Amino acid sequence: ENFRKIRDHENNSGWIHISQLSKKKAAITIEENLIIFSKPSIYSKPSVILKKGRLCKILKCEEKWCKVKVENYKGWVEKRGLWGLL
Repeated sequence: ENFRKIRDHENNSGWIHISQLSKKKAAITIEENLIIFSKPSIYSKPSVILKKGRLCKILKCEEKWCKVKVENYKGWVEKRGLWGLL
């Protein structure tokens, strides 16, 4: 009842107590050189390139794009480049 089964981006699984889980939405980049854009379009201004394995705070998601925050950078990344979204 107080434990949740989890699986990480490397397909390892296990049980964790709910007190150790955060309610904040986050995802990990699974593509090398994932670009953060100013708008949800590959034709908008790029602001930063993320390396594979980078943790991103999810602000909101649309059909193919998610708005993320990584350190001092905010913008849009393609959803297919992220792991951990429900």
